[in-house]
Amino acid sequence: MRTRMRRGAAAALTASALVLTAAACGGGDDEKKPAATAEAGGDKASAPAEEKPAATEPLTAEQLKAATLVVADLGEGWKAAPLEDDNEPAPKADKAECQPIADLMTMAPANASAKGESADFEKGAEGDSGLSQRAFTFEGTAAADLTKALGAALDACPKLTYTQDGEKAEVLIKKLPDAPKTAEESYAFVMDMPIEGFDFKITAHILVARQGTGITRAAYMPGQDPAAVKAFDELIPKIGDKLVKATQG
Repeated sequence: MRTRMRRGAAAALTASALVLTAAACGGGDDEKKPAATAEAGGDKASAPAEEKPAATEPLTAEQLKAATLVVADLGEGWKAAPLEDDNEPAPKADKAECQPIADLMTMAPANASAKGESADFEKGAEGDSGLSQRAFTFEGTAAADLTKALGAALDACPKLTYTQDGEKAEVLIKKLPDAPKTAEESYAFVMDMPIEGFDFKITAHILVARQGTGITRAAYMPGQDPAAVKAFDELIPKIGDKLVKATQG
């Protein structure tokens, strides 16, 4: 039962359900950041710095592997706890504007050109906290398009109602505006998923971060310990830094 719920939470974004995000952890808004300027002497006006072209080449298999978490990245108490993969398609959102969130509720986004291996971990005597992470890469600007659409969906959809296997379900979405920023842009949010037939819900903390053509998605299930909830802020830079370093390798 615990394994099934963890996979459901992970796949439900996670945001694999990331992937699926809420408070734009960085760069998710339409506002443009001011261009960097070069220093100039005297009365000469500052000139804008030359912009680097956006990366369009997908990450390699080696880079995807380098962007994937291992136990040593997480610290004391964590252990590997592999979960069975699945190929369930993304559910269908009732509202078109919410579909970008639903698109992340599968183990691999449909338009990803390649995916890394799923990295699954647990912590606690009975695996009370769980973490599932995966990296993906895309052709051209598809990764940036995905995060842009996700940011808009998170603003428009505090509740996601979707249909899967002929049945309707809903997930409550809560942005985390104070979560740490990571990579070129990132989104952090909480998904509350009621479990049919049980008097409780699964809460998954989701991170979706992009660096160039690569995206990392992580779902953290903290269990009932309030202290474990706070650990999400510590996990975000660890997950994002792995992606950034991998793209530079």
